[in-house]
Parts: sequence; C-alpha cells; structure tokens
Amino acid sequence: MCFSPEADFVGGVLVGGVGIATLAQARHTREIPLAALPLAFACHEVAEGFVWLGQRGTIAKPVGDVALYAYLFFAWALLPVLIPIAVRLVEPDRHRRRSMAALVVLGSAVGAYLLWVVADHSITAQIAGNSIDYRGVGNIGDTVTVLYVVATCGTFVLSSSRRIVWFGVANLAAVGVIAEVKSEGLTSLWCFWAAIVSVLIYLHFRDLRRVADRSEPSPTAPVGTASAERGSDPEVVTR
Repeated sequence: MCFSPEADFVGGVLVGGVGIATLAQARHTREIPLAALPLAFACHEVAEGFVWLGQRGTIAKPVGDVALYAYLFFAWALLPVLIPIAVRLVEPDRHRRRSMAALVVLGSAVGAYLLWVVADHSITAQIAGNSIDYRGVGNIGDTVTVLYVVATCGTFVLSSSRRIVWFGVANLAAVGVIAEVKSEGLTSLWCFWAAIVSVLIYLHFRDLRRVADRSEPSPTAPVGTASAERGSDPEVVTR
C-alpha cells in the first residue's frame, strides 16, 4: 500500500471509529488516557494528511506548517510521556507499576527534550517515497530514538495484560522492520502502524467490560442475593 494523504485521511477515519468505541468502554478516570490513545492516533493520522498536502503545495504553507508542528508535538513530545503514564495507571500489579515508574521518568525526559527541539529548532519535512521524512533532532537522533522506543514500547511489554503486551511487541517489531527498510520514514510509518494496531487496546477494554458485566449481580435478583452468594455479611456490604 502506498501511503499518501488519502491513506492518512481514510486511516484516520477508520481508526477514529475504533477510538470512539474504545473511549466509550472506559468506566474509570484512570482508564481514560489509555482508552483515548486510538482516537488520538486517528487525529494524528489526519494531521499528517495535511502535512502531505502542505508538502505537495495543495494547501497554503501556513496551514501545512501548523499541521507539521501539531503532528510532531504529538509524535515526539507527547507520546513518550503519555504512553508510560497511561499504561501504568491501569496496571493492577504493584511491582510492575514500580518498574513502569522508571519508564515514566525516562519518557518524560525524552518528551521534554523533543518538545524543546520542536519549539526551538528548525524542523523540516519532505516526502520520501511513500512516507514523510521528519528531521530536526540533530546528531543524537539515534540515541533519542532508542530511548523513545524503550519508554513507549517497553511500558506496554511490562503490562500484565496480554493484549497490551502484544501491542508493545507489535510496535517493537514494526520499529525494527521500518528502521531496517526505510529509516528515514520511521516517525511517519511507525505512527501509522501504531494507529492500525490500536484495535488491540479496544479489545482489551471490551474484554474488561465483559468480565465486569458478568461479575455484577443481576438487576432482577432479590435483595441480598449477591451478598449471600459471595458469603459476605450484608452489613459490611452496605457500609
């Protein structure tokens, strides 16, 4: 498939549908950052569609520049901070959360550096075949990329949820393949891939809700039935 503004716009719409469905599954505040990721990826793809149009001269340069900086702010500065925090918030295992805390710190440091790059450096973008090549990180770009991948994909892999782990594994594999085959399009192609496999996050929340719904007492059951089935003291339950 040849990536293009059309591909980004269509992908954004399709992933946006998944994103809305995922966000609708969130029932707790701590779940919102992770549940919002697919929808954020969808908006990200739409933004890159406008970057493509700007590079082709189809839209006014100021509009293309706004899209460029919006895209890179999300990809470079926000994601390495948001992903470790989002995954850690929903992780039930205390020991895993401790390990993830180190990646939250690492991701925050990477995000802060890349935010400074976006805000204070000359950022360029150019069409490179079937992707867009974003430049501006400088001579330490390879080091920053490695730390970025560790903070983002590493947090997914540490999760106790199988589907969240697979999300991280899939993205690690994609990073390796893209870096080997088309390193200049890493940011563009990896973000597109991450958007596509966001369906794993939706499946994670869907399964959580199914388990929760099965464990809830039937609304037609007599009062006190749920407490009796659990062997709990009704007084304790009602406090």
